[in-house]
Amino acid sequence: MSFRATRASNWLTRAKLDALPPTLFFHASGRLATTLQAGHFKLLNALADHARFQGLDTEVVTFHAATQDLALAQGGHCHIFMDDRPAYGRNAVHCVPAYLHGYWFFDEVGSRNNSQMRLNKFDPAPMSGDYARDVHTQLYARFVTANKSKFEQLARGAELTPDSLCFFAQDFKAPQHHNHYLTVPGMIEAAIAAKGARKLYIKPHPVQTVEELAVLTGYHDPEQGVEVTGASIHDLLEVAACVLTVTSAVGFEAFLHKKPVVLGGQTDFGQSAITLTDAARMPEAITEAMTKRWYFEKFLVWYLRQMCIEDANWCLPRVLERLHRKGFIWADTGRGWF
Repeated sequence: MSFRATRASNWLTRAKLDALPPTLFFHASGRLATTLQAGHFKLLNALADHARFQGLDTEVVTFHAATQDLALAQGGHCHIFMDDRPAYGRNAVHCVPAYLHGYWFFDEVGSRNNSQMRLNKFDPAPMSGDYARDVHTQLYARFVTANKSKFEQLARGAELTPDSLCFFAQDFKAPQHHNHYLTVPGMIEAAIAAKGARKLYIKPHPVQTVEELAVLTGYHDPEQGVEVTGASIHDLLEVAACVLTVTSAVGFEAFLHKKPVVLGGQTDFGQSAITLTDAARMPEAITEAMTKRWYFEKFLVWYLRQMCIEDANWCLPRVLERLHRKGFIWADTGRGWF
């Protein structure tokens, strides 16, 4: 069953919320709203179908902060916020794509660094190493071998120096709802000071502004072992001795390559990286990252398979279980208890 046309955010008023029958709302904008409306999110389609079968209406509303606040204050219905703005409500969850295609957040508090994921403890001990290796092999083929990332990459095969430091840039201004401890230029300058005899590669972000790109290219100095490059992130990760970034998703993708990571901001995958808050301590942070024992394969399984939700019909029971525990009786799969 398809969704109705997306409603404008100002369509949703307090009076309307009070008057409507029990409804499952999806709050989304831009590409997420368009893709949801087209029925291309298998898991959310299945969730909407289950809600309708249980007698709820479903609506798609353009995300807006004021509308989010209104929905939380009213306290009724069920609201799925497909945006990174964090907010807790007994009637709401947050659902946006995670760092690898096909995996999603489904969290009561927020997404990314504002999700409960950031506070969860990762314990590799109980997990089967063979199982983790099998999952890693599948993920490696799906993303690394296929040269896939969030943004289109150049073809593999760049001639790069092994055992290098690789810095991956992003917007100089911290995205809304994120917490950065270091700036992009500040982290690059700390990396240059700490690199020693190693080469430092700097990869601009595909959506870097002209002004930001000019700053980045200003660091290009091959004679001093600093090069700005557009090579595929997978070529760069392959030769990296250590991966450096503020909070870019490539810090997570580095785990596919089993490479140590130093971050300069708050993330929800910091359990498997070193998070630097003082640029002057970059040398020690790199050493710690490169000498500490990491469980990259197990972390990927824990994060993607246990913490995230996959965009697949078979994940519907996991979503319903979370909603049932949150207090939505209509999400009960028929067991009558949890």
